[in-house]
Amino acid sequence: MPDDTAIDFRQTVAALRRQLDARTAERDEALAREAAMAEVIQVINASPGDLVPVFDAMLEKALRLCEGVQGSLWTFDGNQPRFAASRGLSAEFVEILRDQWERRPPSEHHPMARLTRGVRLVQILDIAASELYRTGDPAALAAVELGSVRTLMFVALVKDAVPLGAFIVARRVVRPFSDKQIALLQNFAAQAVIAMENARLLTETRESLDYETAISDVLKVISRSTFDLQPVLDTLSETAARLCQAEMALVSRREGEVYRMAANYGFPAEFEGFLRSHPVAADRGTMVGRAVLDGKVVHVADVAADPEYRLSEAVTLGKQRTALGVPLLREGQPIGVIVLARERVEPFTERQIELVRTFADQAVIAIENTRLITETREALQQQTATAEVLQVINSSPGDLVPVFDAMLQKALSLCGAAFGQLVTFDGVVFRAAAWRGYEPGPGATAPTPGMALYKLVHGEQIVHIPDITADDVYRSGNAVRRRLADEYGGRTAIWVALRKDAALVGAFVIYRTEVRPFTDKQIALLQNFAAQAVIAVDNARLLSEIRQRQAELRVTFDNMGDGVAMFDSELRLAAWNRNFQYMLDLPDAFLSERPSYAEYFRYLAERGEYASADLEEELSRALEETEQELRMERTRPDGRVIEVRRNAVPGGGFVLIYGDITERKRAETEIRAARDIAETALQELKAAQANLIHAEKMASLGQLTAGIAHEIKNPLNFVNNFADLSVELLGELKQTAAPAVDSLGEDTRAEIDEIVGMLTGNLEKIAEHGRRADGIVKSMLLHSRGGSGDWQSTDINALVEEALNLAYHGARAQDQNFNITLDRDFERGIAPIELVPQDVTRVFLNLFGNGFYAADKRRRATGDGFRPVLKVTTKDLDAAVEIRVRDNGTGIPPESRDKLFQPFFTTKPTGEGTGLGLSISYDIITQQHGGTIDVDSTLGEFTEFTICLPRSRRAGTAGMT
Repeated sequence: MPDDTAIDFRQTVAALRRQLDARTAERDEALAREAAMAEVIQVINASPGDLVPVFDAMLEKALRLCEGVQGSLWTFDGNQPRFAASRGLSAEFVEILRDQWERRPPSEHHPMARLTRGVRLVQILDIAASELYRTGDPAALAAVELGSVRTLMFVALVKDAVPLGAFIVARRVVRPFSDKQIALLQNFAAQAVIAMENARLLTETRESLDYETAISDVLKVISRSTFDLQPVLDTLSETAARLCQAEMALVSRREGEVYRMAANYGFPAEFEGFLRSHPVAADRGTMVGRAVLDGKVVHVADVAADPEYRLSEAVTLGKQRTALGVPLLREGQPIGVIVLARERVEPFTERQIELVRTFADQAVIAIENTRLITETREALQQQTATAEVLQVINSSPGDLVPVFDAMLQKALSLCGAAFGQLVTFDGVVFRAAAWRGYEPGPGATAPTPGMALYKLVHGEQIVHIPDITADDVYRSGNAVRRRLADEYGGRTAIWVALRKDAALVGAFVIYRTEVRPFTDKQIALLQNFAAQAVIAVDNARLLSEIRQRQAELRVTFDNMGDGVAMFDSELRLAAWNRNFQYMLDLPDAFLSERPSYAEYFRYLAERGEYASADLEEELSRALEETEQELRMERTRPDGRVIEVRRNAVPGGGFVLIYGDITERKRAETEIRAARDIAETALQELKAAQANLIHAEKMASLGQLTAGIAHEIKNPLNFVNNFADLSVELLGELKQTAAPAVDSLGEDTRAEIDEIVGMLTGNLEKIAEHGRRADGIVKSMLLHSRGGSGDWQSTDINALVEEALNLAYHGARAQDQNFNITLDRDFERGIAPIELVPQDVTRVFLNLFGNGFYAADKRRRATGDGFRPVLKVTTKDLDAAVEIRVRDNGTGIPPESRDKLFQPFFTTKPTGEGTGLGLSISYDIITQQHGGTIDVDSTLGEFTEFTICLPRSRRAGTAGMT
């Protein structure tokens, strides 16, 4: 019994010892876990924002406490795992895992894929017996063959139900992880999440601070670089690249229709040189062009794989892969682009893109500020330069050398040019008038084809050559161009013409020693200087002419036949000529005192020059009316007749002109009488001459017409007479032969009647056309007689009305169906004019008849819907009267208008007109009455004749001379 008790006691003690050992082991494990947790927390505290030592410490503690041999930690970018840390894995094993999990998404049933979908734990008891291993998963194969592991535990890193990553711990033996070990791994996972969140917050805080600091630095640069934009763009590109982890950045600015690099950070020098010499257009082949076209951020993950990206030099020379383009927009319009580039394929984050947007806004502000300040400064400089040039012009009247020199100096300074000259042009050759920075060749230069000055001579206003060494003139070996480029280093050059009233008077020529074209503002400034130079040249010319004219006037003034005296605005004698002193016998002593006008008047009065009894009243009137012109004649005491004229001077004062007109007055009566006789004789001679010329012309035409009439009249009479006689004979023959014909057969009688009828018809047609020919001969004779009737003072409105009624009723008598609307627009109160009523009526009848014919012809062609209208207008032109006759008929072809007034020309069909009506009308209006007759017509719309008759016979005949 004692032995049993002892045995039980020993067993109890052993059990208690085992429990104590188990509790001690649990305590030690708990202490080890707590120590591990504390160490991890210390590492987290010691490495704020740096997750590498934190993850490394976690893996080391997890492997040690969970009896693992290998471990790794991964973060999730969406559903894509990213390697973060490892322990116990070979580099080859890690590379396989990254290749399988980072570069391609894991398969749907893979543990990593399950963790990204929200699963918290995945334990694989034996990877060698798993489906992954059997299906040949490369990661599973590597775990067994390279890592020699069997059991694996995947623990998710979760924050707010969102998977952030995974812990993976592996054993080389097939033994599942205990619940305590799993809890420990989950605890490590929670600490990893805390460390990641702390690192994220700290990184964001640091980034925000860096961003704010960078923005502040850029703003400081902007404020310090008020006039210089380059430091701002350099700072922007460098700061943007640094904060966005980009190796390279550039800023391009708009120049016309292209975009040129303005700042570079990190891009190789070879690529920078390429971009500066090849500005980019707005197209989708480049980051700059695409950002400009889209007007928004352009983000390309890999430009080498982008099918639209055509700038291969960006990859070969610039080494860029991922690229970001942000446009610089001012009021919605692109003025430039910021481009960031990485040498690796790694897209930019939204935070980085937003930062670049901020930098783009700052760049726009800086560019706009610099532009406004630069424009203000340039405008001020230009205004100052213009004012200084005007001062030189004012201080050097007539002297162009200092003016041209000042203009050239200002032009070179404000346009950034090295040397130049101002040349004048006399219509044949150019001569240097001013130059700076070089010595022009001696002598004058004649413009030759191909030269810039030659182009100015032939109308061009500006000749702008970006590089004179690339110009054909330089290549041809031109000595002047070679000297400018080789000796003085000239490259970019511009010629601006100096023109006055479109005539070339000179040119500005300035050169730069670099290839840099002049801007539009600089060209406008040169044109402004050119305009000032033209003004200065014209002022100098006018001043020279004024001085010459003054000298001439002084000589003329002293040698004038009249006496002239000038009184200033204070009415004191200011100037006089010798004849003034001689004519009025004024002593030198009196004139040298410069007397006032009142003193001068009293002096003459005291000498008896005025016959008026009330001299004071006359003097008062003379002094009050000095601003009015005065012209009078008076007889001096010696009997000479003096003409006195007083003319006011602008600004005050007046001029007195004394002329001795004694002899002139004596001769005036004789001259006036002789002139009246001569004028009368001249008018009679002119009238006789006009009538003689007209008579000669009409006599010549009459002789021609008489000859034609003589030759035609007799045979025409025979034709008419014999035709009438033949008709009568046929009638008698028909009566005489009637009994014999009646005895013939019916067909024979019909044939005889038909023949007789045809003969009768033919004879009637012969008689009809004979009478028509006789009318033509009579018209020719009428044309040869010229004007007839007497000149009378006539009411033109009544004459037109009478002719219009006569023409209308005559047309109605010939054709009862004829009708036309008559539109009368007669100006009332027209005074009678002198004319030959019969002849002018003949003109109106001819014009009205032609208008009736044309309007009716158009009606017949158009149909009943057309309304023929003839409008007659009269208008008083003071010295003449205008009559317009307008119809809405068929119109006159353009090729017929020049021949319209020629004899025998007509637009009517053969037999409807003689072609003499308008010819006779033209002679009556122009030759007989000295007026004009014109025609205006549009084919198919209207014809309008305009007659202008002088009011009197004298004016008409004078117009003929």
